This record gives sequence, structure tokens and C-alpha cells, in this order.
Amino acid sequence: MEGTENGVQKYEASGLEYDLPLITVARSPLKLPEDYLVGAGVVFSVEATLREQAQILQSRSACVIGYGRVGSGVAEVLRGRGIPTVVHDVSPLAMAEAAARGFRVYRRLDDALRQSNLIISATGSRAINPGALSVLRSGTVVATVTSSDDEFTPGALRQYRKVPISPRVSRFESDERRRYFWLVNEGNAANFLDDAVIGPAIQLIEGEKLAALKELALGVVPRGAFRTEVTLERREVVARVWNEHFLED
Repeated sequence: MEGTENGVQKYEASGLEYDLPLITVARSPLKLPEDYLVGAGVVFSVEATLREQAQILQSRSACVIGYGRVGSGVAEVLRGRGIPTVVHDVSPLAMAEAAARGFRVYRRLDDALRQSNLIISATGSRAINPGALSVLRSGTVVATVTSSDDEFTPGALRQYRKVPISPRVSRFESDERRRYFWLVNEGNAANFLDDAVIGPAIQLIEGEKLAALKELALGVVPRGAFRTEVTLERREVVARVWNEHFLED
């Protein structure tokens, strides 16, 4: 059972065949509330990190790399906080959606980075490479929504001198023009700095996982199935039960 979009993409890219069923809940509509709240948690942790360094979020202009389920939540939360926010994505569909929602969208990553001094990467596909780092404005804050291995190309940080500032943030310096940037949580998910608490919404996707286990136990999922998803009927049952527990009458 795979619960992350990043994991599903890795299964798809592997080209391997599996003898056992692979069930994903990563693209379920029941996961949308969690994805949005993860985005909110990332922004919360970035702001807490800035405040630790006597800075405020409102002094920044932001670029969100990757307008997927979590990245779109990050962008919406930033914009809701009054932060000028631009978006970059390699998907034409994602770019069109971001533009339709009123974001300024850049097709070239370099152009988007030059507009911003707060970068939040939400791709899971190593979007941050040495070329991207080389165009950052000095003093830019960089954060991600997943692991550093999934957002940075191997060796991307090697040419920079790391200066630990606090458990939350490090400064990476370059001798070239005395440039530097701040990296939140060593490039790992920023919201993990603050326990990544998202409240009852997590129970929606946990409920779907239980529904998936029931389908496996009943033999509904065929052997060798790849990327099977829980049926709409079962998702509606999960949502109905969740509503009974967490919504007020």
C-alpha cells in the first residue's frame, strides 16, 4: 500500500511487475484535506524559522516549485497571508490550473527563481540543481515539502560552505560574489520541524487504508493488480463515518 504521490511515481517509473496487489491512496479525494494542511504546515514552519532569525514572512516574495496537491496548498496559503507568490511547474496542466487560479506562472524555473527570495519546492523530482541554486538571490530562504534526496540533485550543495545557524536552519555560502542562501531543516520537509500535526483530517486517509485492507481481505483486488484504488462507494462510506464523528450537527 502506497500513501504518497512521490512513492507512486517511483513505482510507475520503475517499470517493474509485481506479484502482489499495489493499492494507492495517494491520489484519493480523501487525501486532499491532508495535502492542503501539509501545505499550511510547511508555511507555518517556514514562518517560525524566519521569526527565530528576527525576520517576518511578509518581507518575502515566494516561488512555489511544483503545483501539485501539496504545492498548490502551499501557494494558496502563502497568497492568503499576503505574500506575492509565483509558480513554476513542468506540467502544462498544472501551469494552466495555477494560472486559472490567479497565480503568475513561469515556464522557465530560472525566471521564477529570480523573482523571489523564498523558495518552496514541492516536486519530489529533484527540481533543485546546481543551475537553479546559482540564480538564487543572495539571502533567499529555501524549503521543501519532502526529503532532500527527492528535491535536490545529488551533489547540488557540494559547492557551498555550510554554516549551521540553529537546529532549524543553516546558511550555505558561496565565495562567488559572497552569495548565500538559507536552507530550512537541511532540505527535508519543513513541517517536520513542528511535528507535522494536521488534526482529524488524517483520519480520512487512514479510514481509506482500512477500507483497502478490507478489499484485500475479501479478494476484491486481483492478484498482480497495479495501482488499484479503493472504490468510490467505499470512499463515500469512509467520508460518511468521518462526518458523523467530526462534524457538528
